[in-house]
Amino acid sequence: MNGKLSRRKLAQYVASRVQGGHVPEAVLQEVAAYLVESRRVREMPLLVRAIEDALLEHGVVVATVTSARPLDDTLREAVKAQAGGAEVHLREIIDSSVLGGVRLQTPDALFDGTVQHKLQALRAAKV
Repeated sequence: MNGKLSRRKLAQYVASRVQGGHVPEAVLQEVAAYLVESRRVREMPLLVRAIEDALLEHGVVVATVTSARPLDDTLREAVKAQAGGAEVHLREIIDSSVLGGVRLQTPDALFDGTVQHKLQALRAAKV
């Protein structure tokens, strides 16, 4: 990778390499080395988002699921089905402040079924 590449081009590069059967860790190491060498490390969060969007264009959904406790296999499969896409990868976050339920975020949607969200909605409605 020579010269300065846009985040979109980097994201497309990662998505195409991963979809082409390359090991994701190796591709990400290559991109990370490029970012360090070109002094663009601060762009990492934006690049991650761009990569997730590029993967979505290829039918791969990277979803973040937040819950109070670790998901069991049955719930994990239900969440994957809800996320849609031909291939779904979950990034699981355990957050005890959600009390119960799950929050599912994909690059193009957000579903918040947490108890914390429902309590906030009740407070906002002043019920």
